Amino acid sequence: MTGWLDRLFPPFSARKREKPEEILYGIDERPPTSVLAAVGIQHVLLALMFAIYAVLAGQGIGLDDTEVAHYVGSTLLILGLGTILQAIRSRATPGLLFVFIPNPITLGAYIAVIVQYGVGAAMGGLIVSHLVIISLARFLPRMRPLFPPEVSGVVVLMLGVSLVTSGIGRSTGLIPAGELTAGAPTVAAATIACIVGFSVWGPRPLRTIAVLLAIIVGMAVAFATGVTDLAAFREIGTLPVFAIPFLAVPPPLPEFVPAAILILLLVEMFTAINQFACGLTMDKLNDAKWRRPDMPLVSRAVIASSATNLLHGLTGTLSSGFSSANIGLAHSTGVMSRHVGFVAGGLLCAIAFVPVIPGLIVFTPAPVIGAILVYTAAFLIVAGMDLILSRMLNAKRAFTVGLSIVLGMSVMLLPELVEEAPAWSTAIVESGLTIAAFSAVLLNAVFRIGVNQRAEIALSGGDAGEAAAAFLEHNGKSWGARKDAIMRAGISVGEALEALNEARIVEGPVTLAASFDEFNLVCRLRYRGSALQLGSEETVDVSTILDEDDEAALDAAMMRVSSVLVTRMADEVRASERAGRAELVLRFNH
Repeated sequence: MTGWLDRLFPPFSARKREKPEEILYGIDERPPTSVLAAVGIQHVLLALMFAIYAVLAGQGIGLDDTEVAHYVGSTLLILGLGTILQAIRSRATPGLLFVFIPNPITLGAYIAVIVQYGVGAAMGGLIVSHLVIISLARFLPRMRPLFPPEVSGVVVLMLGVSLVTSGIGRSTGLIPAGELTAGAPTVAAATIACIVGFSVWGPRPLRTIAVLLAIIVGMAVAFATGVTDLAAFREIGTLPVFAIPFLAVPPPLPEFVPAAILILLLVEMFTAINQFACGLTMDKLNDAKWRRPDMPLVSRAVIASSATNLLHGLTGTLSSGFSSANIGLAHSTGVMSRHVGFVAGGLLCAIAFVPVIPGLIVFTPAPVIGAILVYTAAFLIVAGMDLILSRMLNAKRAFTVGLSIVLGMSVMLLPELVEEAPAWSTAIVESGLTIAAFSAVLLNAVFRIGVNQRAEIALSGGDAGEAAAAFLEHNGKSWGARKDAIMRAGISVGEALEALNEARIVEGPVTLAASFDEFNLVCRLRYRGSALQLGSEETVDVSTILDEDDEAALDAAMMRVSSVLVTRMADEVRASERAGRAELVLRFNH
């Protein structure tokens, strides 16, 4: 039994961490009750802003406004339970402050599957997808080559593009009125202006709630311009004060439709990779001496996230994921304590039983919702571009990005292209996001064929440093390494070669062997001779040495400078010697 658990769940181990200076309360520290309450409420308010995605999901599958309010309440209950689950520390849960929000990445595919195959098929697709992800949680790091940043960037960028129609439609009154509505653009413009104003020029406390403040301003402008009135909120009064989630809109039984499972599995795999990245971020933010990721911790975060999404599958609600905005809020407040997760999760669960609060979100004026979607679309498009350009691009990776976006956009701009597609494929081919995602994954896999993740070069002469930098840049493009990692490696290898030359311990040429595995870039300098003695980081007074005109002392000082630069630029440095063969290993976190 224990062996089976060890294979499914990573063994629990508490790693020692050093709290960064900017963090007031670390992972396991319990803040005072007043701080817990204040920070927990902020996290809930921020999460409620993103409940708009649950509103869009409910409207997209054909629910009326009252049913959507209950649907949002049911979604909030699962979000709260998931947030609490992440805060618990066990061999299956990480004990971290992760607040859940409805998953915008799944939104389009979720609605498409329900329209084509029904709610039961979406439920079955989510259940199977996350059972698969739980079984693969420990192996997700090995799957990173299939979902590199440029592929994830295409998905994020196309997600932003897919929100443009809905956002502009609501901002202008085309949705739901079907025609331009006077005053709607004014309301949308005022809302966007407030989001931008508070986010760019507001003090830090206001930046974290910029969207909430913009909603309040947008609603005020909507009332002032007559775009909406109190009658629009009359249905909120028909909602009960207390209601048990899932009873008003009971879910059907799950159905297991292969096409639906395939669609949602692909999209949810992208979500799992994103959850993995969020786990790495939280791991790094909470350790001042972070050197390498705590993989068991991150795997537990992914497992707990998929367990939460199994509940979404069983209840017929839109899947969820970690909120990167809430991670930013935790870091900006300096309160990273997992105990905040219990407070925030508990509040979300409590709100789920009060339909009036989800009702306020549902009956928010359409131009205000449209403005938020336009803001979200702009943010996602830029975030996708940033992801794509975070890696060095060669022709293969450029074609992967460009062709995937073109194929996805062609379906969005020319829907008649897929009018004659078979019924079973409609949910796939009608979604530009899904087409772009499939294309990016497939092209990335094809272009990776024949790419060797290891390379080496013999270096000699006075231009060895330049040759090493050019070698690393060339292979970095083939591997899709980050520009900053290749730059650091080039500088560090150059300084290492300088230090070896100054030490006069090398006999013959130096061989540079580089390897890359998505997590580490490793450079090995091999040569005949003795191991390089890595110097201490003592201060070198170059001006005094120059005044004394001592060439030997100057050479020794410059060697120490090169040695210090090598140790500071690389994340790990090792020097060794055996039978007259020496090796200097430089490792760079990626």
